[in-house]
Amino acid sequence: MQPKTYSELLSQSPTIYASTQCNHRLVFLVAALLLLLIGLRPSETMAQIYEPEGLNLPGGWNGWTNPPTNNLALASASQVAGGRVTKITTGTTRWQTIFSVAASGGDVVGVTYEWLFTSGSATNPWANKWAGVTVAMNNLQTYSFNTGANNSITVVNGKWYSMNWKDDGYVGTQAIFMETSAQPVTISTVVQNLSQVTPDNPVEVTITLSAIPCAEEKFYVRYSTDSWTTSQILPVAVSGSIGTATIPAELEGVTVSYYAMSTTLNNPVADFDLVTIKLNNNGGSNYSYTVVATPTITFANLQSPASGNIEPNDPFTVYGQAYIANITNQSGQATGLQSWIGYSTTNTNPSTWTNWIAATYNVDQGSNDEFMADLGAEMNTDGTYYYATKFKYLDQTEVYGGYSATGGGLWNGTTNVSGILTVATIPDPVIEFANLQSPASGNIEPNDPFTVYGQAYIPNITNQSGQATGLQSWIGYSTTNTNPSTWTNWIAATYNVD
Repeated sequence: MQPKTYSELLSQSPTIYASTQCNHRLVFLVAALLLLLIGLRPSETMAQIYEPEGLNLPGGWNGWTNPPTNNLALASASQVAGGRVTKITTGTTRWQTIFSVAASGGDVVGVTYEWLFTSGSATNPWANKWAGVTVAMNNLQTYSFNTGANNSITVVNGKWYSMNWKDDGYVGTQAIFMETSAQPVTISTVVQNLSQVTPDNPVEVTITLSAIPCAEEKFYVRYSTDSWTTSQILPVAVSGSIGTATIPAELEGVTVSYYAMSTTLNNPVADFDLVTIKLNNNGGSNYSYTVVATPTITFANLQSPASGNIEPNDPFTVYGQAYIANITNQSGQATGLQSWIGYSTTNTNPSTWTNWIAATYNVDQGSNDEFMADLGAEMNTDGTYYYATKFKYLDQTEVYGGYSATGGGLWNGTTNVSGILTVATIPDPVIEFANLQSPASGNIEPNDPFTVYGQAYIPNITNQSGQATGLQSWIGYSTTNTNPSTWTNWIAATYNVD
């Protein structure tokens, strides 16, 4: 003999049922004793209805056939092949079906029907009934167990209805019907804008819907910061099939868990699972992030050069690097990271300096971001100058970089020091020798050729190969043997040879 289910026991034992109405504790004890006697598993008792029997919705809309094999939208998925009343175990355990109403082609035709929630074996499908309600759309209502008149519902052609039934076992329970003017859309993706969240970071959540939703569908991001002891919901602003909501910034160490849901209710404050039509909860594990400490600059240096010698305003490019864990190792300049090159005529702590030039991002150097600036453009006066780098991330305190032959680091004045730049005006080289090389004299007829040669010497200039840059020459003449500096007739000469 096969073990009987609890529903079968109830259907065959009026005494037990009467006791249930009078004293739940007594029926539990009697039922438990009977279960032990017939070998039934304890898991098939009170916490939830017996899952293989599931939940059905027989009524006038399917000719009161039970189980509703003639209308799968009303049939339990666990009892009828292809049944669409399915069990959802995430959060509050519930059974859900979504069905269409149309004059033709829908799951049912629009009219007023009587019906019941039932759960029972195939041989005794009416064993457990929930009744006594005239459905008010978009409201969570309480149904009586095994008592009360048939339920009544009015459905309208052209509408869709999403039903959730709370599984509390074989006792009175709650259910809701939510009406929409189109088939509810699914929430295809849920994506947050930050991979690393710090205490000053709100998190924007973007949802993608399977289609543009109808007007009755409302979307929310529900989140918790205390493992769902409490929770909050945020309305999702939807444009087309894309929606966004922003979770406020939280303190360091807080773990935020969240998911996206749809409903027809405006800003629900309780029973979120029971009023949910569709949800995306990352396969049941929810989406989450933990707020980490704001990253800081842990390395900064004066990369190069260690020193230099220039004339005033000559180019002199200085480089510095900084490192922020999980920030500067990304491609390109780290958002929020700034850099300067500073200088002073005294070799003091750079934090006391007042002269700073904004540096620009140069390249990624490994996990570091490198910046550079032309310090020479600021050097218009001879003297000895000391230079270092300064970095700032977001609104954090500035740090200063110093140089060492091993790569430098945060400035400390001993192992990581300032660079030294000597600015000195160097006199321009002068012509120390010039001559009329040849010829010493000559006799020609008018306009006959007469080539004249001259040479000049500038230390460290004319000894280079080819014509010295900046050196010009002319051949002059006069009818009087006077100082050539008084002459006015000069012919440009061309370079011949070294």
